[in-house]
This record gives sequence, C-alpha cells and structure tokens, in this order.
Amino acid sequence: MEADQIRSFFAKDIYAMETTGIEILEIKDNYAKTHLSVSDKHRNADNVVMGGCIYTLADFTFALAANCGNNLTTTLSSNIVFNSPAPNNELFAETELVKSGRTVGTYLVKVTDEKERLIATVTCVGFRKA
Repeated sequence: MEADQIRSFFAKDIYAMETTGIEILEIKDNYAKTHLSVSDKHRNADNVVMGGCIYTLADFTFALAANCGNNLTTTLSSNIVFNSPAPNNELFAETELVKSGRTVGTYLVKVTDEKERLIATVTCVGFRKA
C-alpha cells in the first residue's frame, strides 16, 4: 500500500486514532513517525504516561511502517523497554526496518518526548501475509 492508502486504512483504527489521539506525521516504505499530545487520560496515578499508552503509540507506528509498500503485516512478537518515565506533554514515535526476510521483518521503534529524551524502545517482529 502507498502512504495515502495506509492513512486511509488506519483511519479505521478507532482505538489508536480517536481514543488515544495518535497523529500520523510521516509514512514511507518501512518508516513511520507519529505524535501524541498527552492529556490527563493518558496518565497513571503517578502522573506519568501509562505504559500501555506508550506501547500503543509504538505498536501503531510499527504497523504504519510495516504495511507501507508490503503485503498486510501482523505482529508476531514485540518487546518493550521503558527507558525513562514520561512526565511531559508530547510523545513521538519513530520506527524503521532493521532486518527484512522473505516473510518476516524486524523494526525498531524509539519513543521520545519533546525534549528528545528516550522514553521507550520497542522491537517489533512482523509477519507479511501472502
């Protein structure tokens, strides 16, 4: 799928786009960048962004990149490392392909805040459906 088709396809992802509020900044073959304006609904009891919210941002960004220019790709596995808490108001996720096989691709997603502090790193392995 091309970038415009990806935007259209993922506009149907109500949880990521509407409920969470993720904004797509850039999509190209095997690359994507997204943004999230943090509000109170994203924070936990300690007033930092909830881990599940950070993971949703990373997973959605991976999905955008993995599906641009390829067959439909689904997650086989992912691993997240929370590098530091996210107390600020903006989050960005950026991903790119680090290894491509015949049917499997591995992506590294970096989540940062507006001060470019590393919040989380996520490794996502996707399976390309035929």
